[in-house]
Amino acid sequence: MKIPPGMRVWQQAAILLVCAMAMAACSDATPAKTASIECDRTKLGVERTITVTAETGSIEALLNDREVVLTFDDGPDPRRTSAVLDELDRQCTKATFFLLGGQADRYPGMVREIAGRGHSLGGHSFTHADLTKLELEAAVDEVSTGIDMVNAALVDTGPATIMFRFPFVATTEQLSAEIRRMGLLEVGVTVDGADWTNIQPDASVEMIFEKLQAADRKGIVLLHDPFYRSDERVSLLLSRLKQDGYKVVALRGGETGQ
Repeated sequence: MKIPPGMRVWQQAAILLVCAMAMAACSDATPAKTASIECDRTKLGVERTITVTAETGSIEALLNDREVVLTFDDGPDPRRTSAVLDELDRQCTKATFFLLGGQADRYPGMVREIAGRGHSLGGHSFTHADLTKLELEAAVDEVSTGIDMVNAALVDTGPATIMFRFPFVATTEQLSAEIRRMGLLEVGVTVDGADWTNIQPDASVEMIFEKLQAADRKGIVLLHDPFYRSDERVSLLLSRLKQDGYKVVALRGGETGQ
């Protein structure tokens, strides 16, 4: 049957509309996991897991010599977070991701992917504002809204998060007390690799180990999963941790105090 020209135009438009809808539906599609990886002694792995609550206090104080906690801020980012997760999978190790509420709301599938791969989650405010420069009410709203967005993405898939890291690691006694009142555990930073600068991945990793040495060879390591070459940086870091005899300690959130 010969299709009239007008009908062909309508059909083409319909096809384009269907394709556009499919692409939109896939904008927060769950990233594909890496192929099954054999976890044995050749991998960095996880030495032990600490269950934390709002009353845990200093995590650094719970670490032994050459033990580190791996953490990532500012995600999730569909362009780069998946590659970081792949590198962690390759070494059979776990980290804690402190997520921005706005990003969690935009990419809930990525939040579930992080949790689904066995990593723990924390809040990092809604917009990454410097909370020390806000009125207390506005600062609390930044924290609670950000946490709510992370937890909304985790409904029916994982426990509510109780960990929180201040943007820029900037806080005051009043803000830290408010975090505790909200039933959250404040998680700080021991060392970082200055990956928000133009530093090269190898130089960033070298900086982390210099700082670890100065911090009695243990602590909480901070990197950022959405940053340029983040997967390369993580790969180098994990290899060096294994080479230098460091062990990874994972964090798992206990019941919220709210």
